[in-house]
Amino acid sequence: MTATDATIQTNHDLWTAALTLPDQPDLHTSLVAELAEYLGQPTASVAERCRNAAAALAQSWHEAAPATPEAISVFYRQTDGYLFDLTWWHTLCEDASALVQAEALQTALTQRACTVLDFGSGIGSLGLLMAQHGLAVTLTDINPHLNAYARWRFERRGLPVQWIDAPQNTRAGSSLPSERFDFISAVDVLEHLPDPEAALAELSRALRPGGTLFIHLPPAPDGAHPMHLWHDPRLLLRQLHRHGLWLARYAESTLVLQCGTGPRYTLQPGLSLVADAEGGIVLSTQPLLALRLNAQAFRLLTCLDPAGSANDVAVRVPNVSLVDVTAFLDSLAQRRLLVKQMPQPLYWPRVSIIVPAHGRPAATRDCVVSLLAQNYPLDKLEVIVVDDASDPPLAPALEGLPVRLLRQEANIGQSAARNLAAELAQSELLTFIDNDCVAEPDWLRTLVINFDDPAVKIAGGRVVSPPPAGPVAAFEAVRSPLDMGTLGGAVGPTEAVAYLPACNLVVRRAAMLRVRGFDAAMVLGEDVDFIWRVLDDGGQARYVPDGRVIHRHRVQLGALLRRRMDYASSEADLQRRHPAGRRVMALPLTVLVVLAAVMLWAISLPLALLAGLLAISSIFVEIAGKQRRLQQNRVRLPLRRIASATLLAHGASLYHLSANITRYYSLPLLALGLIWLPLLWVVMALMLVPPLVEHQRRRPQVALVVFVALYWLEMAAYQIGVWYGCFKWRTLRPFLPRLRLGR
Repeated sequence: MTATDATIQTNHDLWTAALTLPDQPDLHTSLVAELAEYLGQPTASVAERCRNAAAALAQSWHEAAPATPEAISVFYRQTDGYLFDLTWWHTLCEDASALVQAEALQTALTQRACTVLDFGSGIGSLGLLMAQHGLAVTLTDINPHLNAYARWRFERRGLPVQWIDAPQNTRAGSSLPSERFDFISAVDVLEHLPDPEAALAELSRALRPGGTLFIHLPPAPDGAHPMHLWHDPRLLLRQLHRHGLWLARYAESTLVLQCGTGPRYTLQPGLSLVADAEGGIVLSTQPLLALRLNAQAFRLLTCLDPAGSANDVAVRVPNVSLVDVTAFLDSLAQRRLLVKQMPQPLYWPRVSIIVPAHGRPAATRDCVVSLLAQNYPLDKLEVIVVDDASDPPLAPALEGLPVRLLRQEANIGQSAARNLAAELAQSELLTFIDNDCVAEPDWLRTLVINFDDPAVKIAGGRVVSPPPAGPVAAFEAVRSPLDMGTLGGAVGPTEAVAYLPACNLVVRRAAMLRVRGFDAAMVLGEDVDFIWRVLDDGGQARYVPDGRVIHRHRVQLGALLRRRMDYASSEADLQRRHPAGRRVMALPLTVLVVLAAVMLWAISLPLALLAGLLAISSIFVEIAGKQRRLQQNRVRLPLRRIASATLLAHGASLYHLSANITRYYSLPLLALGLIWLPLLWVVMALMLVPPLVEHQRRRPQVALVVFVALYWLEMAAYQIGVWYGCFKWRTLRPFLPRLRLGR
């Protein structure tokens, strides 16, 4: 079953469960029998009228031929034909298009709505669906026949509902209260109105800031429904900025609009816009990249100036639809050319913060204090500490703090502790942090805001170091495997950020339970395995570097090296479980030729010079080619900048190749180099490049010689750990990467 099929089935089940009465065999029979009972008419005759209702309504419309808003209002207020037409539509006998109302429910739940309005509520089916899921429902419709039947259906089921009397005409009335509702649905309603823009204005005023307006329109003109007066969603979209709405989603005939300014987009640091006669270029000089944009696309980016919303851009470039602007900006954000900052949600969701803890009482208290000091509504927070058989127990250290403490008399491990707390937590979102971490005040808000996107199942932030004390701590501050860096974006085996550490993680509880949580049998690598299983299940994960926690790193050399060995030993198990996570190793040809020249230096000077000349020639050819392509794209850069960027790119390739070889193969290569000295020159060069580059880039508070020594010790420990894992799991997968020629 595809994801789409699963969604349709879920919506079908929701719809059927909400509308089928307990004594009826199926949805169709129940809906027709319910209307027949209300009307006091035979079921067979009601069923016949339902089947023919659409044609009868169309005929009535043609006979009435309403041509003014007042005449249209009279038609809708007097006809009882929609009792039968809507009943038949809701049976799903002819098509499943009515299930869009279940989609409206899902959207309301995702947005954590509490108060909802069904505008044009008809026979009340969507209202019933929402009320049965705990939402406070208000209904309004212009037709008194429909209102009376909907009231009767709610009373029969004992469900609460409020009503707003509709205005006397089909223009949007002033009867809707201002800033009252979290969610408003208008499913197949606005196309009946002669002035949909006025309706949009009225509905937007009725929304609370951050609230959602769900609109569904027929996909195309339909001769069987002559009362549909218009079909172009652009009629609404071009008015959004005037009414304080932004486009959250557009799919087929569905518009999901939200009240507010919308996401803000900014150009990634290091990128610049270069205008020319044909449009312009998005330019990066490190590495040297130039993305050609046509005049219209380039203008869209310049309208951000320097940060803006899709509405801002669409207003400044009125000949481009808001749908196209939003899709364009989102596509550049996915390619990491733009940074997308989501707006604050309507309601902050309830969050359970889970802290697995074994020992470290003082650090555990510091961690919990930082959680209780979050810039987040305290009534939406639950802090759960799992005391995993600490000796002495952690209760005295946490005395006076409003936390839920789960004491384990036997040590069950971090994964089992997280799973235990997740089972007992009641919140929509689960947040994991370790007891040797302290969260920054805006940490939780920064991560949680990403969950307004229903596709996001996991979000994680950056793990940084406290001010270092001593050379080992200074080294760990810039070399921690928990720090995923400064560039955010999607997470996955093939992404720049492959995984997220469990000490800074937010996950939807439903997604975690769906994959049965962390694998308690895994002592190490359980966070990588968990994230990849959620991704395999169809979820998305996002790295948000601004959501930071401070991790107390190891300051003793032995502890650091043991931990590196531990991390490395999990690679074999992870690659055995997740073949897609296999490492990729690039083999840049020019760099390989340079390394060959170094090795040949001890064997044959002419061959070494020839290899060096070949490498230099290829670099000159590459520089000339880049200059030519830039000129073809109307980009004028000084030759020295092109040469510098090209050399930096080759330097980066050398660095990545060297780091790969040093991490996985340096020990056996050193042994071979001692046997064959020409190889030793190459190995030593490869082993020197990464620590020298790291020291230059990261500027650690430790001397260069000490840093290089610590780097080599770290790599040796990691390599020993990988060998141990391979022996344990009887596989060489970590040493057999996918090779890719070129940078």
